[in-house]
Amino acid sequence: MVYGEDDLLWLEGDAEDAAVPDKESDIKPRHYGGKAHGLERENADPNAQPQKPRIGAYGEETIDSDDEEEYDDYDDDFAEEMSTEWNLRKCAAAALDVLAVRFSGDLLNVLLSPLKEKLWSQDWLQRESGILALGAMAEGCIEAIEPHLPTLIPYLINTLNDPKPLVRSITCWTLGRYASWCTQPLSDEHKRLYFIPTMEGLLRMVLDNNKRVQEAGCSAFATLEEDAGPELAPYLEPVLRNLVFAFEKYQHKNMLILYDAVGTLADAVGRALANPTYVEILMPPLTGRWAKLKDDDEDLIPLLECLASVTIAMGQAFLPYAGPVFERCNNIIHQSLLQYQEFQQNPELDEPGGSFLVVALDLLSGLTQGLGMSLEPFITGSNPNMLNLLTFCLKHPQAPVRQSAYALVGDMAMGCFVLLRPHMPGIMQELIQQLDPEPRFEFISASNNAAWSVGEVALRYGRDEPEFQQWVEPLIRRLIPILLHPKAPRSLHENAAVSIGRIGLMHPSLVAPHLPEFAQAWCQALYEIRDNDEKDSAFRGLCTLVQTNPAGIAKSLLWFCNSIIRWNQPSPELNSMFTTLLQGFKQHDEAGWAAQMASFPPCHSGTLGRSVWCLIYGHTVYT
Repeated sequence: MVYGEDDLLWLEGDAEDAAVPDKESDIKPRHYGGKAHGLERENADPNAQPQKPRIGAYGEETIDSDDEEEYDDYDDDFAEEMSTEWNLRKCAAAALDVLAVRFSGDLLNVLLSPLKEKLWSQDWLQRESGILALGAMAEGCIEAIEPHLPTLIPYLINTLNDPKPLVRSITCWTLGRYASWCTQPLSDEHKRLYFIPTMEGLLRMVLDNNKRVQEAGCSAFATLEEDAGPELAPYLEPVLRNLVFAFEKYQHKNMLILYDAVGTLADAVGRALANPTYVEILMPPLTGRWAKLKDDDEDLIPLLECLASVTIAMGQAFLPYAGPVFERCNNIIHQSLLQYQEFQQNPELDEPGGSFLVVALDLLSGLTQGLGMSLEPFITGSNPNMLNLLTFCLKHPQAPVRQSAYALVGDMAMGCFVLLRPHMPGIMQELIQQLDPEPRFEFISASNNAAWSVGEVALRYGRDEPEFQQWVEPLIRRLIPILLHPKAPRSLHENAAVSIGRIGLMHPSLVAPHLPEFAQAWCQALYEIRDNDEKDSAFRGLCTLVQTNPAGIAKSLLWFCNSIIRWNQPSPELNSMFTTLLQGFKQHDEAGWAAQMASFPPCHSGTLGRSVWCLIYGHTVYT
């Protein structure tokens, strides 16, 4: 894991190169997926690593290519890139990572002595490899190494002052690997000793004079933002001032990571960013970058992605900037659709990519979530009409475009349904087609968002709305097979179940006859989902269906009860529905109920049957 002489020659790691422009060959292609909607499960890992790949494996950038032959004959322009491909150093670090996951504390017992020797070595190369090893061990050894972190984290923070840029950069990466520990909501002392110094140290690295350190510092800080969440709100002004200064300092390549850090910060602190002081700090550099970029500039894509998060966080505070942003997004969508139409008429042309279209739709989703009905003058005055363009996006051949388009439909249903409603006949026609009963893997994300948006639209139409009734049967005929499909991913099962529940809540008489077909699968799909409003409305829908067709749940009563006791804190309305239904089952047929109870298997606290008895007699398991 120690850098070799050849590595050091290629890396030129001591340079203060912040003012040196990047070569175009330094910028790796980036791929942008559409916005996804889904539910959070109870067993989701709260310490999971970020899904956005910010910096390559083990603290260095890697080449992302499916075609290794491209690099068989490379020239000097690719020298630095080749030095960061998979090498012995990274193989060794990866092996340590896997061993740590497999052996955890046992491995740490073996490594503690040599690790200390490396970390406190006078040779910077040995010290650097020890810090790399400490980061590589983070996932597997976290519980065993936690007692040592009160010593190791201050050591790492102090190492950010090392004169060697390669040491500073790997230290940033390793601090990012332990960000979840630094941000634990423990005590004021923990914040004072670990969280605040880590935050301040990484912010200094964001503004380092070495581009590699900037990249590592900005990437690690974005990870810290995700783990800290709202805890960052009291420190927003100094954080924003540092990030804004980076806009003036960064070259092309690191600017892409800076956009990610700003967007992640907005996601983390939410409405706290709406403070006028923070708006005045952040918006000028963003609008300055915005004004410099043309509609076909690839650098506009990460900026639009960043702004999508900023608009949601700022809410109404973003309104003064909304007009030009909306108009530009609308224009990008229009031009992208025209380009694709031209390609369809002349297939000899290169097929246009969908990235601009995806991020423009996602930014409109962000505007919708942040501003709601305040968008009315922009939408009604758009030329061409934005909602007409949206209908074309729903049938776009590229699945990521459809994915973002269906996300926008759902977000508009929540934020400004009155504007969306006149266009619903055309939208519903495409939406029903997207819900393929035999889902194909390449379309899963688009189908997920389509399934989710169906439920949002059904809620906004309201109960027994005549216009929506025409679509209930076609939707149910497609959603039930998706829910029952054995190879559909869990996320699609979940979104299909939620929408079935929501449609059932609004139109119980039309959905209830289908209850025996899907009741068990429905309960299995949602019992691991964390309590939230989407789950609440879906379960109220299921209970309404059971009230309408009690016989429909008879063969799935065990699964129904199991899904009930997995709630932690249902709303009073839902809790009342649970109790009423279970008491009704018992009173209607005590002998049959007793037989059902006797067949229930043991549960984690006593038995499932005993938990249900508590429900029936008013001693709910939730309190």
